[in-house]
Amino acid sequence: MDTKILKKLQEDCTMSLELLSESVGLSATSCYRRIKKMESHGLIKAKRAILDERKLGFQVTAIFMIKLQKDSADIDQRMYRILEKRPEIQHCHLISGDFDFVLLAKFRDAAEYTDYIYRFLEIYSDIPIRNYSSSIVVRTVRQNEILPL
Repeated sequence: MDTKILKKLQEDCTMSLELLSESVGLSATSCYRRIKKMESHGLIKAKRAILDERKLGFQVTAIFMIKLQKDSADIDQRMYRILEKRPEIQHCHLISGDFDFVLLAKFRDAAEYTDYIYRFLEIYSDIPIRNYSSSIVVRTVRQNEILPL
């Protein structure tokens, strides 16, 4: 039953409790209790609106790949401290393979992206970068934040 509730909330978290409980076959009270329990256990971390980035002026999505000179046990915490001050970075993952980090960023235009590139090594000066590359997303084929429950 919790999975059904989570699926519905992922699709539309603004749905009224009455409609949600009806769609999963529970009373509103039972549904509410289950939601509160899942929130307290951290299964539901937040409820957010999905914004239209284009209409809000974000025209450029960029992907950055970072290769480190050397790894360290605290590298992800060091990166996190940098990214706390970098709202343009939407996602950052420590990865395996040829690169160590992949970042996804949003910029208003090409000029903002270019300025970021020029300051990249300065911004990430606390990270021992061997090299990095960036690419601009030409077209998003699929973007999905819904987990396959």
